[in-house]
Amino acid sequence: MLKENLNLKYWNYFYKKKNLVIQPSKFATYCQKVLKGYKGIVYDIGCGNGRDVIFFNKKKIYCIGIDKSPQAIFRSKKKFLPYKNRFKNKNFCKFFFKQLKVANFSIYSRFSLHSISYVNEKKLLDSLINQANLEYLFIESRTLDDELYGIGKRVGKHEFISTHYRRFIDPLILKQKLKKYFNIIYFRKSKGFAKFKKEDPCILRIIAKKKLI
Repeated sequence: MLKENLNLKYWNYFYKKKNLVIQPSKFATYCQKVLKGYKGIVYDIGCGNGRDVIFFNKKKIYCIGIDKSPQAIFRSKKKFLPYKNRFKNKNFCKFFFKQLKVANFSIYSRFSLHSISYVNEKKLLDSLINQANLEYLFIESRTLDDELYGIGKRVGKHEFISTHYRRFIDPLILKQKLKKYFNIIYFRKSKGFAKFKKEDPCILRIIAKKKLI
């Protein structure tokens, strides 16, 4: 919990000081092709500055952004006023610990899975597996081959704290965790997915569809 509290402090400061980027991520534009015509709800967990939430909604895909950072949600609501009801200041892990009584929904997780501990990852995935109406899972995360791996103080297996906490994901282990309950539609690890200025991290992308039980 201490690790993730460090993240909350960091991201509150970050979103208070930084200007918001309006352009959608490359991952959002990629996932939109899969979600075209989708009639359920997409939950963007760890939505940050809200840009992908807005992108999906403008593409007629009903998307709700969830973020633990009050500053992130406050600024997103203020910046994207017509869509302010599409943002919730919640801890997405706890949000999905309960059974949702909603229509079919999907989870979009860009750069959020590597921000939570192993314990909370397990709780989150266990909760999602038990959600009867879950359809798709979209994940983009940092991996063991990331250029930032090893930077900062090691606080656990593949866990480091520099400016904030990061837990680098082992793609094959995550795939193993998912494939019992999900059909893996797309699985790839590569650079070029999330270039930002001089950074070009080695990123994992997964698209999975929940198996019918």
